[in-house]
Amino acid sequence: MSIRTLAVTSLLALGAVLTGCSSNADTICDLRKECFPGSDDTGKCADRINDWVDDRDSDERRERVSECADCISDRSCSEYLEHCIDECFVVP
Repeated sequence: MSIRTLAVTSLLALGAVLTGCSSNADTICDLRKECFPGSDDTGKCADRINDWVDDRDSDERRERVSECADCISDRSCSEYLEHCIDECFVVP
């Protein structure tokens, strides 16, 4: 495998990881905005979550964000509060 191929593969993998984290943060922030009027705009909320993930212990925090996003997908605000509070409580 050439160095160029290795570099391109590494960049694509990194991009996929970062996009997945951002997408999960956007999912969480969109629902928060819908359920809690007056919440931060989605961009600021997603930035705060991504900063939290990058701060320390990023693998565990990334997993928590993913679990929260998975739980809230296709749920109403009342279902979010009833079913996802454990998964989402620690996510800022």
